Amino acid sequence: MGYDNIPYITKERIIMKLEINDTFTIGYFAKKHNKRIFRKGKWTELSREWISKSGEKLFTYYDLTNEGYRTAKGQYTLIAVGGNNA
Repeated sequence: MGYDNIPYITKERIIMKLEINDTFTIGYFAKKHNKRIFRKGKWTELSREWISKSGEKLFTYYDLTNEGYRTAKGQYTLIAVGGNNA
């Protein structure tokens, strides 16, 4: 019995444009906790994706659980939850 009929999944990058009040789940490695964490977030007027002066990729968002802004550093994963009507 061979493995010819087993489907495989390729990794694709899906680009989505976040709008004000869009909600999502974000996953990233948090140095503070020394593990990968997941948070419920919201895109606001103060949210942004940017590059630090030292060249690191950063993502600032509003943390709905802790009610404050957080910044993810490095690689992160966004899972869309809902838009303005969610």
